[in-house]
Amino acid sequence: MEQVSNADAISTWEKASQESIESFGDEGDFTRKYILNAVIFSLLGDVKGKCILDAGCGQGYLSRLLTKRGALVTGVEPADAWYRYAQRREETEQLGITYQQADLSSWTGSNETFDYVIANMVFMDIPDFQPALHNCVQALKHRGELIFSLLHPCFEETGAAWREKGYVEIRDYFQERAIKQSLGHFIHRPLSTYLNSVLQEGCTIRNVIEPQLDEAIARQHNAERYWHVPGYIIISASKTF
Repeated sequence: MEQVSNADAISTWEKASQESIESFGDEGDFTRKYILNAVIFSLLGDVKGKCILDAGCGQGYLSRLLTKRGALVTGVEPADAWYRYAQRREETEQLGITYQQADLSSWTGSNETFDYVIANMVFMDIPDFQPALHNCVQALKHRGELIFSLLHPCFEETGAAWREKGYVEIRDYFQERAIKQSLGHFIHRPLSTYLNSVLQEGCTIRNVIEPQLDEAIARQHNAERYWHVPGYIIISASKTF
């Protein structure tokens, strides 16, 4: 596997242009807006008064949406450009979000503080993800809930490849490796790696959801692959110790 460190990954994300950060949107990009957000909000239910950690919050879109629903939100983001954008938005809008700039793998937050920890499309972008997962679980209260989404490890091939072939091709599934993407790399790991890591942290898995894109939206945006084959997976787990 090409050796990619956490520092390498963070450095790459820091190179994102201001335009790309701003264009991410107040509901996130296409994936988040049309596929992930509704599932996450459904799993959370009523968040009024709940303490939530947005782990790997990026430009803070989810932190802002959660705060507007009444949650008390802390966002953690390592990449300077994304953190600074989120912080500037908070200074302007004054929603009450606390942002911290830190690598989740070495972050030392308050233990047993949060009702929910959400890592939305984060763990597969962290080369040393298991300490990050551990720190997220440690931050949860007893019976608190971890919710995380991933690029589906079983069906990673892009929508563009689907349009060319009409199917998703799977290669070298068992080999953990760094895969080049438009900004840096993501780390392919078998799905069992994530599930077993959650179990080893003393959590009970509650939900495993492979969200399907609405057919009409899929056709409108030429994204039929995400109606036929899941591109993402969302897992929720309860801290049981």
